[in-house]
Amino acid sequence: MKPRQQLAMDLGRKIPGCVTGVDFGHGCLMVDNRIFAFTRADDSAALKLPEARIAGLIDEGEMHRLIMGRRTMREWVVVPNIMEPGNLPLLREAKAYVASLPQEKRRRSAKKSSKKEAKKVAAKKVEKTAAKAANKITKKTAGKTR
Repeated sequence: MKPRQQLAMDLGRKIPGCVTGVDFGHGCLMVDNRIFAFTRADDSAALKLPEARIAGLIDEGEMHRLIMGRRTMREWVVVPNIMEPGNLPLLREAKAYVASLPQEKRRRSAKKSSKKEAKKVAAKKVEKTAAKAANKITKKTAGKTR
C-alpha cells in the first residue's frame, strides 16, 4: 500500500460516514460514491469545497487551488500537512459540501454511461440488419447457381 493510500485510510477513520478507496493511485475519501478529498504524495490533500470558501482559505494562508495539468480546478483546494488536527474540520466541511450537492450533479457519469449503452445497442441493431441482408443475398445467389 502506498503511503498516500495509507494516509487516506488514517483520515477516513477520523471522519464518520465516509468511505476510503483508491482512484488514479490516490487515496480517496468518498461520500455517496463521490470523492470529497484525495491525498497527494507530499502529505497534503485536495479537498472539494465551494469556490467562495476556497477563495477565503487561500487569502488566509498556505493553501492553493488544485492544478491538474494545465487546468485550475474551481472547487478543489490543496491543504498542506492534512494530518494536522486543525485541518480535520475542513475535511468534515468538504464531506458535508459534497453530500449536499444536488442529485443531478452526482448522476453525470450515469448519463454518460447510458449514452454509451444506447450507442452499443444501436451498433448491434445495425450489425443484425447487415447480417440479415448478407444472408438474403447469399440465398439469392445460391439459388441462381443451381
